[in-house]
Amino acid sequence: MSEEQQQLLQRIYTEQQITESNISVLQQRIEIIQAYLTNYQSGLMVLKEIEGKNEGEEMLMNVGGNIFVEAKLVNPSKVTRGIGSGVRIEQSLEEAKKAVESSIEGLDKQYQVMTEEYQKLIARASVLNSQFQQLAAQVQNTASHE
Repeated sequence: MSEEQQQLLQRIYTEQQITESNISVLQQRIEIIQAYLTNYQSGLMVLKEIEGKNEGEEMLMNVGGNIFVEAKLVNPSKVTRGIGSGVRIEQSLEEAKKAVESSIEGLDKQYQVMTEEYQKLIARASVLNSQFQQLAAQVQNTASHE
């Protein structure tokens, strides 16, 4: 194996490893965004369900995991919303809905960008794998003919 071939094999192998690592990290980020999206969409569903309900009215409230509790609405026009770092604010139902919809929209955009990047990395990994196999086969043929 020539030194040039060895360097090329090493470069392709290193790029393969980096690409695989980036794919793994991106996949984890996509899964996190999907979890956030599911959480926000579930919250939005509950807000929409509360909309139009009256004070004192009872309803089944989804608390996640396909579990519902019977709840009586004390003040359906106001909600308390967490905004991060343990901070909560009181808002009107409409303001909370708009904030959640905005969060969902932002997460959707992030999801689209990341899935596009993920597809590009998968394609790049495939090209690198093919290049590596071709070069390895050439090196093996050269070595067996010597």
